Amino acid sequence: MSSQRSAIEAWRSAPRTALPVLRELVIHGPQSRTDLARRLGLSSGSLTRLTKPLVAAGLVVERDVRHDPVNGRPTRPLEVVADRLLFLGLKLTSDRVYAVLTTLRAEIVARESAPLTAPSPGEVVAEAGRLADRLTAAGGAPVAAGVTFGGDATAPALVEESELVDSGILGWQRVPIRRLLADRLGVPCFVKNDVAALADSYQWFGEARGVRDFALVTVGDGVGYALFTHGRAVRMTEADLGEFSHQILDPGGPMCPAGHRGCAASYVTTRSILMTAAQGMRRFPTYREVLRLAAAGDPVCREAVRQAAWALGVMIANVVNATTVKTVILAGEAVDVARVRRADLDAGLAARRRDVAGIDVAVRAHDFHDWARGAAVVAIRAHVADAA
Repeated sequence: MSSQRSAIEAWRSAPRTALPVLRELVIHGPQSRTDLARRLGLSSGSLTRLTKPLVAAGLVVERDVRHDPVNGRPTRPLEVVADRLLFLGLKLTSDRVYAVLTTLRAEIVARESAPLTAPSPGEVVAEAGRLADRLTAAGGAPVAAGVTFGGDATAPALVEESELVDSGILGWQRVPIRRLLADRLGVPCFVKNDVAALADSYQWFGEARGVRDFALVTVGDGVGYALFTHGRAVRMTEADLGEFSHQILDPGGPMCPAGHRGCAASYVTTRSILMTAAQGMRRFPTYREVLRLAAAGDPVCREAVRQAAWALGVMIANVVNATTVKTVILAGEAVDVARVRRADLDAGLAARRRDVAGIDVAVRAHDFHDWARGAAVVAIRAHVADAA
């Protein structure tokens, strides 16, 4: 704990002019002084003056000598000390809590999950506390926590913009979840929409690092969307996200629970895929069973997955057409339809977009702990921003 306290104090006492250096090293990892100066637009002398107190404070260390691949000169890369501060990430679903403990660079140290007997605020806080206790015993105590979940799809603001939050998937109305969790965990707690947090994690530590313009589309229990342009997230309310999930793809398509015919949610959520397959199978299969049978050539399951993959392609085309952003990441538990029927995704894309050259669609393997890591990144970004 004394090492952790000293690390926090070192961050707080770092010169403000040196904080961009720390931020770059947190996001991009070890770098030579030449590369770091180039990224920040600094002279070598200015960079040396800025990094000297960071090295002296133990925030940054010099690594072993390497030779520059361009000019062959020896260099000692600088690296932020990432393992002295730990961050807790909690992803809430309607029936489970996923938790991770990460370093300052979002490297997962330990992970846990547990079922929720009920999604009530009291049960969520209690289970989150138990998971945090286990992670602390396994890896160490966090200095801050990030918590993510889906908000109310009709709310005019994002969940992080209010102390009292609503969530349709959890059945919450005006719950002070940030305060309740901070009291139980004993550390600062930061709340964010789960899709927005996942996009943040891709921008800082994942596939979108260094990409100024990209979109994230998530499919699973619901449909999610996040957009970055010029390196910044486009602000969307919870209601905006709800509208995205109910965009009409085919007016003659299936009906969603909200009564819309042919909207995105009626095609690509796990429940919609299962309902489509169940009509032909005359029974309710599991999601994994539908994917397995579709890959094996079963006509009913193949058609259910084909429709979902086609719809994903149309959604991507709509995003590209509306924003001109051509890098799209697909994530969530239902993205496997894009793997099983990628040709149908491409067909949906081509149906709404004549020029598909240069569109990069990355399908991300699903892991709920990635969502929890996104929650930890919320706390990491807050820590770096507070220092700045």
